[in-house]
Amino acid sequence: MKSVYISRLNHFDSYRIAELLEQHKIEFFFKDSQESSLQSGWVDPGSSFNERMLFVDQSRQNEAQEIIQKYITDYSD
Repeated sequence: MKSVYISRLNHFDSYRIAELLEQHKIEFFFKDSQESSLQSGWVDPGSSFNERMLFVDQSRQNEAQEIIQKYITDYSD
């Protein structure tokens, strides 16, 4: 899979987004930016940093973005 970065998501929303992408059979993965930052020394251990970076299959990028946008819109109403 050739992946493309889509967005940073908070830890809690990432689980629901993952469910939605799985339902639509869109390949994806998360990168935990806190872990990378800890290893690099940019973030203090025990901080409240809770973002995850979402990458999806490049060929399904537009569909994934629409799903996320709908989730955000529905959640905020």
